[in-house]
Amino acid sequence: MKKTRRFASLATAAILAACAVVPATMSALPVSAADTTYSITVNNDADGHTYEAYQIFKGSLGTDNTLGNIEWGAGVNSTATDFLTKIQAVKDKDGRTPFTGKTTAKEIAEVLSTNNADSTLAINFADAIGQYLSSTAQATKDAQTADTDSDGVKEYVLSGLEAGYYLVKDKDKTQNDKDDAYTSFIMRVVANTTATPKSAKPTVDKQVLDETTDAEVGAKNGWGESADHAINESFKFKLTATLNADAQYANYEQYKVVFTDTMSKGVTFESIESVKITGKSADGDDIAETVNAPGYTKSDITTGTDGAQEWTLTIADIKTAASGIDLTKGATVEVIYNAHLNSDAIVSKNSASGEVVNNNKVSLKYSNNPNAGGEGNLGKTPEDYVWVFTYGVDNKKVDQEQKPLAGAGFKLYDATGKNEISLIYDAAKNAYRPTTTGETGAEMTSAEDTGVFNIIGLDAGTYVLKETSTPAGYNTCEPINIVISATHVENANAASADLTLKADTANMNNTIINQKGSTLPSTGGIGTTIFY
Repeated sequence: MKKTRRFASLATAAILAACAVVPATMSALPVSAADTTYSITVNNDADGHTYEAYQIFKGSLGTDNTLGNIEWGAGVNSTATDFLTKIQAVKDKDGRTPFTGKTTAKEIAEVLSTNNADSTLAINFADAIGQYLSSTAQATKDAQTADTDSDGVKEYVLSGLEAGYYLVKDKDKTQNDKDDAYTSFIMRVVANTTATPKSAKPTVDKQVLDETTDAEVGAKNGWGESADHAINESFKFKLTATLNADAQYANYEQYKVVFTDTMSKGVTFESIESVKITGKSADGDDIAETVNAPGYTKSDITTGTDGAQEWTLTIADIKTAASGIDLTKGATVEVIYNAHLNSDAIVSKNSASGEVVNNNKVSLKYSNNPNAGGEGNLGKTPEDYVWVFTYGVDNKKVDQEQKPLAGAGFKLYDATGKNEISLIYDAAKNAYRPTTTGETGAEMTSAEDTGVFNIIGLDAGTYVLKETSTPAGYNTCEPINIVISATHVENANAASADLTLKADTANMNNTIINQKGSTLPSTGGIGTTIFY
């Protein structure tokens, strides 16, 4: 991975100007008392950070917080062999090298002060000097203190600092796999100052596509947090990483995202349909760029002890995969893939619980440290869930005395009663389910001892059940309309979904009665049957 940028602005404005890194005037100022020390307070409610302060410039601090008699500070290794060569090669926004010929801290600071509106120069200067920090920081703080200024934010206080300009480093510590990000280096003049770090981090969302006629309330073009489908019916999932507009993204030379998708046991992955990055160019034009392999890589699927199946899709560098997009203006990374429910899918019949019904989830790992690259620097979002429902219909064939009747044959059709729904008997489930590729549908037959022929894996909708083979001596039943009508929606806590089979749902638990036919008299007499 390329070396990442070592410093960036606290805000979206030019770094040095926004953070008052260089003095507005370079004249000699009154020298502060030798025993006077200062502090930098970093506002950050997130725990687990370690902040380090490195003195870049030192000098005499005036009453207006400008620095005179500037020299290199104790936090920078200015005697390194190639130090001045690297500093003098720093470029401004126009590609010029304004530090050429400058050899002292005072001269370098004067250039920065003169060009304090040039954020490119500031970033490039910090990128260069960040490579020469001393081995020991002038102050370190790895634990939060109480909210001292009553602004509701916990703080890290770096104290005991001499006058000067300091680079505050958010040291690599525990942010790996946390929904947190490091801030870029912050530069501050020390006069008991406060800094509020800003770090960019994305969010992730997973949705599932349903037919628009029975999608959840609020679904957009069928996309929502829940859906219902038939077993072996192909449908789509969508994973979306959102990078909101943030100047901090400019400080990453590479930006990596890793989708970790987990499908329940009852879902089978089919294929990646598309990977797309959408955003704006540096000029503000809308751009959508399709990413093809090897711009992204998909892992093999691993199966856990509970049958859940996990796989990842990685874009090692969004900036390379979508070179025309300026991440600081915001972007989305969208992955659409095809899947279907298999015979292990949990079937909803008369239950209204959706807490564990074919739930699927995604999380996102993302670059979270603009100050250091490497695989160990990835944050992780919370997981986002979706649910896929499928339904079952219980059927029992009996005679007019309510005794099980074996050998009756049935087929299932769509709402028109003309197009057959191809079903096959699944011995493991003791029920009929929709066929998949390579399977041949069969007539359903009521079981020998029970008269049962249950159906699993149906989508919401209207069906027609027809008796196609009638046991001898019995009359064929009239077709039966089956209506599956359901409402499903994600709960407010996003940890489960509610399913309600509506009141107008009909014939999801059927007892089908066959009546015997008439018995006619024998030839030559009235026989044993009396008829009127």
